[in-house]
Amino acid sequence: MFKHETQVKKFLLKWYSVNARILPWRKKANKTLANPYFVFVSEYMLQQTTVNTVKNKFSDFILKWPSVNKLARITEPEILKFWSGLGYYSRARNLLKTAKIINKSFKNKIPRTYDELIQLPGIGDYTAKAILGIGFNKSVMPLDANIERILVRLHAIDQPIIKVKNELKDLANKFISDKYSSNLIQSFMDYGSAICLPRNPRCAICGMNKFCQSYKKNLQLNIPVKFKKKTIKQIKYTRAYVIVNEKK
Repeated sequence: MFKHETQVKKFLLKWYSVNARILPWRKKANKTLANPYFVFVSEYMLQQTTVNTVKNKFSDFILKWPSVNKLARITEPEILKFWSGLGYYSRARNLLKTAKIINKSFKNKIPRTYDELIQLPGIGDYTAKAILGIGFNKSVMPLDANIERILVRLHAIDQPIIKVKNELKDLANKFISDKYSSNLIQSFMDYGSAICLPRNPRCAICGMNKFCQSYKKNLQLNIPVKFKKKTIKQIKYTRAYVIVNEKK
C-alpha cells in the first residue's frame, strides 16, 4: 500500500516554488491565487489543445475581453472568428454561453461551488475541479493526463488508465491539500510536463523516485499501459446462385 502522500505533497510544493511554468493565466489576482476568470477561460481553451498553442491566444483573448461582463456582451460570430486556430469550436460556443449565464445569474462572478459549475455548458468534472482548486484554492484534485500519469506510476498500476478512472479518483483524493490546493494541483501538472513525461520519464533526476512503485519495479517505461482495442476479424461469406429456367 502506498503511504507517502504527505512526502509527495511536500516535495511537489517545494519543487513548484522554484520550477513553476510562467503561464499568462497564472497571473495573480491577489498575492497568492490566480484570477478565477483567467483560470475559467484557460480551462476552456486547454481542452484538447496544447499549452504552447493556447499561450498567445489566451493573452490576446484577455486583452479583448478582460472580464466576464465584457465577454458576455459579444456575439457568437465574434468569438468564433477569434477562436480560429484553436479548433473544436464547440468550446468557444460553450464558453460564451457560460459567460452569459454567469453574467445573468451570478453577477459576473465565477461560481465557487462544484454543483453550480457542473451545470454550466462545457464544464465537466475535471474543469469544475480545476477552476475551484486553482482559482479558489478549494480542496479538490482534478485529474488531467499529467496527474493521472503520475498517479499510475507512483502506484504501479499496470492497467490502461481508461479502465481505472474510478480508482484514480479515489487515489487523487488522498493527495488533496487543505491549505495549498492551487499550488499543489499546478505542481502535479508541471511535474508531469517536465519530469514524469509520457515517454522516457526523467526518473534519474526525479525527487519522487524513492516513493515510486513503478521505478522500484522497473516498470516506469511500461506505465501507463496502453489501451489496445480488440480487433475482430470480419467473417466474409460468399454465395453462389444457380438459376434454373424450367420452361426450357
